[in-house]
Amino acid sequence: MIVYSRGFHECWTLEVSGIINNTGHSVVLTLGGTSHHHPPINITGGPLSYRYQVSHVQLHFGAADHVGSEHTINGTAFPAELQVYGFNAQLFSNFSEAVNKAHGVVAISVLLQVGLQGHPGLRPLTDAVQRVQWAGTSSEVTRVGVRSLLPDSHHYITYDGSLTQPPCHETVTWILVNKPVYITKQQLHGLRQVQQGSKDMPKGRMVNNYRPAQQMYHRPIRTNIDFTNSRQLHCPSMAPQMYYTDHMGPFPPASLPPSPCSSPFPCSELPPHQRKLEREKTLG
Repeated sequence: MIVYSRGFHECWTLEVSGIINNTGHSVVLTLGGTSHHHPPINITGGPLSYRYQVSHVQLHFGAADHVGSEHTINGTAFPAELQVYGFNAQLFSNFSEAVNKAHGVVAISVLLQVGLQGHPGLRPLTDAVQRVQWAGTSSEVTRVGVRSLLPDSHHYITYDGSLTQPPCHETVTWILVNKPVYITKQQLHGLRQVQQGSKDMPKGRMVNNYRPAQQMYHRPIRTNIDFTNSRQLHCPSMAPQMYYTDHMGPFPPASLPPSPCSSPFPCSELPPHQRKLEREKTLG
């Protein structure tokens, strides 16, 4: 299990503030930097041996629904991907200091799937994007629940990899949550209107700001999903739900950014023939 906390006496589900920026390459929400002061949000447990402090949230998205995510499931891309980055707060004082150091960074990846109803936690973020349409613009964002950006799942896969933007330091522990969240077509349309250039020097839309999937290069992938026990799905409603479910078979060879994995994690390592996560759509 991965534990998220905001200090000793506060729950990290409380809302925080930050600054959202259009960098010309991505949309980034950086926590802090406002007149509102909050205790740091920390990530511990699961595959992590250290305490990581959340630094920023980043969005990647495509021009069409079949592209946009930096990770793929069984070769299938998603229209967008949300990444929550944190730095090793036990060894380093900030993200810049940690980014090129071993065990310096953690990135929690959530794939976004198109749905009729969007994930409620995404709304403050997608609304704020409308205020930073041009490169170089920024806006204060309040009442963002970082935990509410993530799906309700304790299952994940993890590997040691790299940043997906230059200089691509191989210092990141990636954690892919084994469940997507929904984003509406209207919210995706708003993302796709964000511009790469400034209002004075337009360059076109900031779509397809993702790094293509890379080869695995024999790195191990680990998970806390139990592949040995069969599960029965209970559907309490008629609403369609999209999950990634575990099945036997090889994990797709071009799903993750490249980087060897050298450090053991306190979770099971899968043999090659069991490394597969694929989407299953279930109707109640």
